[in-house]
Amino acid sequence: MNFPVVFIVAAFLVLLAVPFVPDKRKGHAALGASLWIAVLSSAMSIAALAGREVSQTLSTETVWGEVLLAVDPLSAWFIMMINLIAVPGIWYSRGYLRGYAPSANLSLHRVMLVWMHLSMIMVCMVQSGLAFLFAWEIMSLSSFLAVIFDNQQRSVLRAGLNYLVQMHISVICLTIAFLTVYQSEGGFEFSRIGDYFSSHGNIPLFLLFFAGFGFKAGVVPLHTWLPHAHPAAPSHVSGIMSGVIVKMGIYGIFRIVSHLQTDLLQIGNTLMIAGMITGVYGILHACVQRDVKRLLAYCTVENVGLILTGIGLGVVGQHAGNGFLMLAGYGGALFHALNHALSKSLLFLAAGAVYRSAHTRNMDRMGGLFKMMPKTATLFLAGSLAIAGLPPLNGFLSEFVLFSGFIRGVMLPGITESIIIVTGIAVIAFIGGVSVMTFTKAFGAIFLGTPRAALPPDGVEEPSAAMLLPQYLLAALAVLVALIPLAVFGVASEVVSSVFYIRNPSPEMPGFAALLQKVSLAAVMFVALVLGVRALRNMAARRLPEREGDTWACGSPYTGARTQYTASAFTKPAGKLFGSLLPVRKKYYRIAKNRIFPETARYAYSYGDWVETMIFRPAGKLLKRFSSIPLHLQDGRLQWYILYGLLFILAMILLSWLNLMGT
Repeated sequence: MNFPVVFIVAAFLVLLAVPFVPDKRKGHAALGASLWIAVLSSAMSIAALAGREVSQTLSTETVWGEVLLAVDPLSAWFIMMINLIAVPGIWYSRGYLRGYAPSANLSLHRVMLVWMHLSMIMVCMVQSGLAFLFAWEIMSLSSFLAVIFDNQQRSVLRAGLNYLVQMHISVICLTIAFLTVYQSEGGFEFSRIGDYFSSHGNIPLFLLFFAGFGFKAGVVPLHTWLPHAHPAAPSHVSGIMSGVIVKMGIYGIFRIVSHLQTDLLQIGNTLMIAGMITGVYGILHACVQRDVKRLLAYCTVENVGLILTGIGLGVVGQHAGNGFLMLAGYGGALFHALNHALSKSLLFLAAGAVYRSAHTRNMDRMGGLFKMMPKTATLFLAGSLAIAGLPPLNGFLSEFVLFSGFIRGVMLPGITESIIIVTGIAVIAFIGGVSVMTFTKAFGAIFLGTPRAALPPDGVEEPSAAMLLPQYLLAALAVLVALIPLAVFGVASEVVSSVFYIRNPSPEMPGFAALLQKVSLAAVMFVALVLGVRALRNMAARRLPEREGDTWACGSPYTGARTQYTASAFTKPAGKLFGSLLPVRKKYYRIAKNRIFPETARYAYSYGDWVETMIFRPAGKLLKRFSSIPLHLQDGRLQWYILYGLLFILAMILLSWLNLMGT
């Protein structure tokens, strides 16, 4: 069966039918279309992972020429990841959007969710440059329209336009890169990239592709759209974007790295350094945020950094001919991309449930929600443990793979590589520690203690089943990956072996696989022990009489909201320690000296993005200043316009005279 053609025809027929469904049923139609797309694309992916060839070449009479549609193991891994995140996200949207009245905006939003899903799969399937850019553009436009769902708010429109502009800068970089390949090799197929790399220096073209895909992935300093777009978008859109749309940039980097021929050491070192900078930058900015969705956005930047370090380690291992480093680096990066997608999507969906109930994203105004939303709190805790890299959940296992690869990489010859890899070990450990602090703050400020501000008049309660069930599904998948890490990492290793042609697996890999399974088993046994002790304690407590009393507060009788730690206070020392990287915006509302009855003095502060504050904003102001210079020529005076015309005529006469003198 011709899987690619069947998929495209069936997917587009379903997609074209969704807009004609009545508005009341459009949520069901969008979910049904997404499920159908997921089933068809997953069937192709499973076939590709099983070793079958899934490809088809389409001949067209357009400038695209022949378009190759193929699902190789690398595409299959990302397609499966897309389906695991997109379907729960669209399912969740049915409950999240339930309070909105049917409208053209709501109908368009549901259609765009399905377009996002399909376009991401097409990005992974298309193996020809121009058709790839077309699918990439559809993905960017559909996600832009999904982000600006609440377009009545000026901040949402500004965030959406910021995202759209940066995505088009990404397209410009990718277009120039593909045209460079076409000019040299006479074709847009991805295979021509390898031909170009075999006859030219690899670094310039790779950096051009890296810039284009780096915007989508959120690599520092190309990340500035994330902390604006994620808070502005509905939570299900944030979950899909952070979970898998960002990973399309990682997919592109993987695809280009798979064609590299030379300069592997320099490119690998560059990727590791870029990943370390991105990871540290992201987690430091995440830890000081008080907006929960902005915190999660910066945490995405941090995890992209970890994935990049893994890819860089794999490239260095490829240069050294070290199969273990290639499998630990590339395989660990693929493994962590999947784990991050599951846990981060879960966190965004849980944060959306909190926002819909508490009507705020400011953690300084939350507190005590565990008693009112125990299910959401438990799900958020599971996502926090996973994303912070704590056992026994899946995030710990993928970070363990990356960490093991870096420890083994210390033995590589070369002082530069040794310094970078040792620094990488310290960076991964540092990121893990700050991640624990960040999500301790987030969970404690939102769910523990007592409310720090007045709750909504209608009360706080658990979301509907349509919002809870997708979260349970993602949490169950995260736990499943943690229970069978060897199977999942084994598939990732097979993908790496197939894409990078590792014919002779490293003799160290069986021992490492056994160690990975033991680590997972030990973590599960520890959790089982804790749960067992708790169960015994509960059984013993049933026989005792119940007593109620105030929680011990260090001997203080004052246990109100003002005596609790806020989210900002919890990480204020970290903000001061790393103040050079975390620019603070302060606002003073001073008391006027001449006021007899002055108003209350107020003080507010927030942390800005260092790249945006120190680089992009000054550059934008400078550009605005230079672009406004020609405006002075238009002052509305007729005599000046006549003078401009005379000067132009004189200039033409002078140029003509100089030309005659030259002949």
